Amino acid sequence: MNKPFLLKSSKIFCLLICFVFFFVDVTVNAAVVVPSEEKCAANSVYSPFALEFAPDALLLGAGTAFAITGHVRTRSKSFDEWYEKSYDKNDINGFDRLWYNPYSSSLDTIGTITCAVNLAVLPIGVFAFESAMGNFYSREWFTVGTMLVESWLFTYGIKNMIKTTVQRTRPYMYTDTVDKHSLDNHDYTFSFPSGHSSDAFMGAAFLSYVFCQYYPDSKYKIPVIATSYAFALGTGLLRVASGNHFMTDVAGGAVLGTVIGFGIPFIHHRLALNKYGRNSFSVSPNGFSAKFYF
Repeated sequence: MNKPFLLKSSKIFCLLICFVFFFVDVTVNAAVVVPSEEKCAANSVYSPFALEFAPDALLLGAGTAFAITGHVRTRSKSFDEWYEKSYDKNDINGFDRLWYNPYSSSLDTIGTITCAVNLAVLPIGVFAFESAMGNFYSREWFTVGTMLVESWLFTYGIKNMIKTTVQRTRPYMYTDTVDKHSLDNHDYTFSFPSGHSSDAFMGAAFLSYVFCQYYPDSKYKIPVIATSYAFALGTGLLRVASGNHFMTDVAGGAVLGTVIGFGIPFIHHRLALNKYGRNSFSVSPNGFSAKFYF
């Protein structure tokens, strides 16, 4: 992507974030009585997620290592230069050949926006709103933020390492309309998996799991899950429509993002169950009992 595009996308992303906090600001003083079924599971003595120094140092360290390694590999000079090579669509597998498209800058931009919404705007917006309603402890922000950063680091690093290993040619290279900037930085060979889809589905899985743990009885669980996955699916389809990816690239990104978006919070949920004594095992003369929560 070129610099003007990145600048434009950054401005749009910043405007979206500003809108979220403006919305929270105008509602923060509203007198709202939160129904019991909507109460946050976190309180002064319990949280569904916990941070611990050793596990989080390991996760942040490993995630950072993956992210740096993946980034460096995408900037490697060892990739072959493009010498106006033509690509035959018959080399595309039968399934992906049904869905490939020429490059579209406008659809590329829209897909980047929907990805940013799912990756940051929705998670921040949902918990900022709950916080404004007095239904989200301020100390939980650090926990959620740490988990989100860890998830993104792993997603960013792993997807780039896969991209630079597989080096699959993007769909638009099989058409007459290409992203010319990608020819200079070898991005045209980084089709699998879809990075936007990885990020979007990571955001969807992360928000869905974390929200359901904080608000297990909330009637808004389904709307939150449906909205986040709608943005994720929309992002994936836009990546195909814009000519950046094949369907199988999107599917691969969706699997990667979902596993990480669920896996990182799940680890911290297990830490919380151990920390707050929700898991138990006891032995008595009459036998034994065990309780484990997932």
